[in-house]
Amino acid sequence: MTHLLLNLEPRYIREEPYVPTFNRVPFILSRDLNLKMNHEGRIHCSPAVGSYVGGDITAGLLCTPLLRDSKKISLFIDAGTNGELVVGNKEWLMTCACSAGPAFEGSGIKCGMPAVEGAIEKLEIKADDKLEYTIIRGGKPKGLCGSGLVDLLAELFVHGYIDRHGKFKEKKTKKRLVESEEGIGFLILEGNKSFWGKDLIITEKDISNLIRTKGAIFSATSLLLKNVGLRFEKIDSYYIAGGFGQHLNIENAIRIGLLPDLERNRFHYLGNTSLLGAHLILLSDKNENLVNEISEKMTYIELNTEPNYMNEYTGAIFLPHTDMKSFPSVNRIFKL
Repeated sequence: MTHLLLNLEPRYIREEPYVPTFNRVPFILSRDLNLKMNHEGRIHCSPAVGSYVGGDITAGLLCTPLLRDSKKISLFIDAGTNGELVVGNKEWLMTCACSAGPAFEGSGIKCGMPAVEGAIEKLEIKADDKLEYTIIRGGKPKGLCGSGLVDLLAELFVHGYIDRHGKFKEKKTKKRLVESEEGIGFLILEGNKSFWGKDLIITEKDISNLIRTKGAIFSATSLLLKNVGLRFEKIDSYYIAGGFGQHLNIENAIRIGLLPDLERNRFHYLGNTSLLGAHLILLSDKNENLVNEISEKMTYIELNTEPNYMNEYTGAIFLPHTDMKSFPSVNRIFKL
């Protein structure tokens, strides 16, 4: 995005050896970009670290405790279309990014939408197979945002509507299966109860997209930690930002294999750290200097050239994972 803003060639970002035109840019006057504002206004761009770890991450780190603790090791996860990860503390930082896709931001999912008014942000399937949900700002639901989609996928899985591959179990779901343009779908809500007057459904294709997205994030996290000789349980705190809304259910995120199966109090949701970080940079020179120091301290791993990434990813595209021993709480649900 910064390349496009500054009218610089961005194609090298996606071509091996994946080197961007720049990582750090001095401030620019608004008149140089023909912006409709005071011509003497200064444009500050948060520095990037590598092709797929940009200024949104370095700015976002200003909002985390990673930079204040030299003993505890923390992991920062910004889960958007790109899943960007940072592990470390005040003394050292290592980062990478994976192509997660926009599923948890509501794109590419028939019933998906951003976390705005009308989105289902919490969802639960009750014992009588009825769905209970919470809608952002009330009213009739328009669709499901990221946190709602995480809940839906987990609930379908633990209640036996789908198998570990994300395929419908016809015996269980036959009362709720309906025809759609994209094929057979699970009926979430009848049309007369939705904002659009149309059924809200989720298809196997949608479920597959969600599983691939969570698999990309989990496998990238696993590989990043292995590169620094760490295991999940050695991370003291997990800080989560991105397109999940404010109501990501940690339990359900673990049940689908998005997050590791650890003590729940290790996980913390931070909200839109990129926006808050950008605000902090504009407030003081101290913060701008700090974010530049952050970018220089970070070691970037390019997953596109990591031979083990596909092995990690292949293991993660099941619910919750091919290695069920790593998810003891899910094992207990199914009494495996």
